[in-house]
Amino acid sequence: MTDTGANARIDFVNRVLGSSDTWPSPRAMLVDMCVAFGLRSAGVRWPAEGAAVLLAETTPGSITAFRASIPVPDQASGQLWADGTLKDSEWLTLVANAIGNSQVFRNFLGPAADQARISRRLDDAAKVAGRVAHDLDNVFQGVTGFASLAMESLHSNSPAYSNILEVETSARQGLKFCAQLHQLSRGGTARPLPSAVSGAITRELARVTSAFPAVRFESDVFPNLPPVAVEAGGLQAVLGLLLDNAAEASPKDGTGRITARLVELASADLAGFLGSPATGPHVEVQISDSGPGLTEEARQKMFVEPFFTTKFRHRGLSLTVVYRMIFAHRGGVQAGSSPGKGTTIRVVLPLSAARVPAVETVRSTGGFSR
Repeated sequence: MTDTGANARIDFVNRVLGSSDTWPSPRAMLVDMCVAFGLRSAGVRWPAEGAAVLLAETTPGSITAFRASIPVPDQASGQLWADGTLKDSEWLTLVANAIGNSQVFRNFLGPAADQARISRRLDDAAKVAGRVAHDLDNVFQGVTGFASLAMESLHSNSPAYSNILEVETSARQGLKFCAQLHQLSRGGTARPLPSAVSGAITRELARVTSAFPAVRFESDVFPNLPPVAVEAGGLQAVLGLLLDNAAEASPKDGTGRITARLVELASADLAGFLGSPATGPHVEVQISDSGPGLTEEARQKMFVEPFFTTKFRHRGLSLTVVYRMIFAHRGGVQAGSSPGKGTTIRVVLPLSAARVPAVETVRSTGGFSR
């Protein structure tokens, strides 16, 4: 009599080692694995330790009965786990080895591995930025302090007063640059405390419209948005930097726009994002400008190349800070643009477990391709 269970297991392993377009997503592969092996749930994680860059589960939060290492050539090892009636753990080990060496998994791992390399490179840049910022802070604080003291002893109409005022103004600009270096240094640390998107948007819109009165901003924010798992300071920094960028890119009398809504991300939606979003409900924020747009080269570099900028006399740090902050908090960011047609930045942020979503989700219409 034929062992149909053994045949199903063999067929699954052969499919893993076979065609590269067998499954559209890691989760789809795991669902078929559960069927073939009679499992209640299964999951895969890469890398096995630290913040997961690639994470898929059939039933999140399920009990794990078996674990096996996924050896990935030229990469850190991943992990495969399962819960169910699997009687022979050697099969699980065989499947893990097959996955690690398969073209299927390399297709899944490719974008994640690219982002892991980007993250490591930005981690190194952030360490240097933190040290530089600490030393420069001391220099600029001394300059602004002594400049203020000197101006107190001078008449406000004197040439010396005007010159020292320029020195103080330049030093304060230096302090703002140091603040961005500090943000870059701290941006890779996640503090997923619940925060309100609507309140952060209101505060940052008030600030940016005061700082850039020549640019008019429109807003469309869904009411009663659930809290996101991004600490308040980080959320406000991300929104503020993106709004500043939109205002600076827009011409005088130009228009910017910010929207926020609840969306449902499917597996097919994730490919266009930089960051580490998962499937499921997210708060989506879109910020658009009426500027000249971006070339494809600029779009590829803007988030992941520190100091890259298309603007004269700018430092090019703000979008790198945004990317690091969003990546650390398991969100995603992408840019849609073409020369002459403005730019739209799309951010998706994971929901906090503090509250169940209180509004109806909208199926994501997908994003911009990278």
